[in-house]
Amino acid sequence: MRHVAALPFFLKRSEDIIAAGQITSTAETIHSLLRLDGERLVLRWRAVRETDYVGREIWSDKEIDPLREVEMPLGAIAAAAVRASWWTWSGARLVPTAADLRAFEHVVGKGGLRLDHPAELVLRLRLRGRIAAQEFAAELQLALAELALEAEAVGDALSAARPRERLLAGGSDLPDRA
Repeated sequence: MRHVAALPFFLKRSEDIIAAGQITSTAETIHSLLRLDGERLVLRWRAVRETDYVGREIWSDKEIDPLREVEMPLGAIAAAAVRASWWTWSGARLVPTAADLRAFEHVVGKGGLRLDHPAELVLRLRLRGRIAAQEFAAELQLALAELALEAEAVGDALSAARPRERLLAGGSDLPDRA
């Protein structure tokens, strides 16, 4: 079965620098979309950076980064869960967990996202996005389960073929008795 689902999310981070009579405040909002498309997970995002400077001059600047996209095979994902925030008025977080520490490698770095842990991609959702996140996580978990079942079926077919190969080669499946 081909699974298709999409979930918008955002990340916010800010930095303030106060030094020698000047203040620089930078606020960055990353608007993103996570999409499950068959046997791959697609992450698209664009960062919007607003910088305010107060010193000898006062100015503001707004930068919009180009759209970035990273595709990950579903085999690189181990699980997905929705975590509720301890703060009532804060949105939930969708947390895909990697099956390999290299899974999210192309997502981080300059112009990318920052991860607290290399195996977890913590995606902040709007308050009204909790149900959509739970549906997305359930669809992703279903796709992962089907992928695992397919891999197991292929493994079973291979292991069923192995004894015949050994017999044809002149070997025996019976244990040696010493």
